[in-house]
Amino acid sequence: MMGTSIEALLMELFSRRLHLAVPSLETDLIETGLLDSAAFVDLLLALEQEFGIEVSLDDLDQFRSVQNIAGFIALRAPKPAVSEGQPPAAMKASGD
Repeated sequence: MMGTSIEALLMELFSRRLHLAVPSLETDLIETGLLDSAAFVDLLLALEQEFGIEVSLDDLDQFRSVQNIAGFIALRAPKPAVSEGQPPAAMKASGD
């Protein structure tokens, strides 16, 4: 299922790029304080780089959980960026 693949990529992105350990896909990132304003800006930049999506102010409410972000990406990302079994290029080259 494509959504599951996106969710796995997001969990890896949170860990490697944002240095955040998200307990579950449903965790409210804002309410728990995991995602502060600086981390949120980093997240938006990472999503743009990794998945080729742009986020408008109207979309920000959808960024409360990894599950919601995955759904947003599934609807908005160019299809090659999230194809099954093919992580985005920057995720493949993990030198960390």
